[in-house]
Amino acid sequence: MADNAQLERLTALLAQQSEQAAQREERLAEQAAQREERLATMLERALANQVQQPIARSETAVTESRQPAATPAKLPSSAISTPHLTSSASLKEFGTWRQKFDDFRLLTHLETLPIAEQKAALMSLLDDEWTRTLRYSLQIPSEADLKTVIDTMEAHLRGQRSIILDRRDFYSRVQEPDETFDDFVSSIKEIAAYCDFCDKCADDQYRDRIVVGIRDEEALKRMLHEPKLTLQRAVDICRALTPAVPLAVIRRPFGDTTR
Repeated sequence: MADNAQLERLTALLAQQSEQAAQREERLAEQAAQREERLATMLERALANQVQQPIARSETAVTESRQPAATPAKLPSSAISTPHLTSSASLKEFGTWRQKFDDFRLLTHLETLPIAEQKAALMSLLDDEWTRTLRYSLQIPSEADLKTVIDTMEAHLRGQRSIILDRRDFYSRVQEPDETFDDFVSSIKEIAAYCDFCDKCADDQYRDRIVVGIRDEEALKRMLHEPKLTLQRAVDICRALTPAVPLAVIRRPFGDTTR
């Protein structure tokens, strides 16, 4: 009997926990929907501001010239992708998100809204963990503009990862067997963006990484014979001597699309 009673209590407890989890998921979904709705409203306002100012100037011109004014094209908010950011994003992923957010600001003319509403739009793109971090950990002044907020977020992520790790990734990066030269160069530049190299030595760092990491022996010999090898000269040599498509892809049987 005691075993049956204990089993019943355990079953009831599991059912209660399951119900609470479902309610929590429902609340999170409602909060996400509310954030999306607020963001859509702010986007509509920003886009409306974008159109109203040219229209006002056009109406003045119509009064003076008696010529009808053309209505400026308006980008629908539904055509604009909203870049969301999660707390699991790495520093590199944050950099990609920031570029998308800058494009988002440009397309929506977010800067036409008051600072408070600009920051509200940003908050609607962040998950709950980022929201708590901004509210309780980073202590950003209430009068700070949007750039200051995002700079502080990036500095917070930078502080969680040693710059030595990024520099180690840079100095150990070599061209992969199935990687084109241009992809290799793009990769080392992306890694270098988080290494805090000085502007004056950046080109030398890229050049040295190309010399050390290039797979093509002929290109390497040509570069080593250059008395004053510059980054641009190294790039020109490698592009002239290495295929635009990796040999592994060129030699693949026709119709084989696997990697």
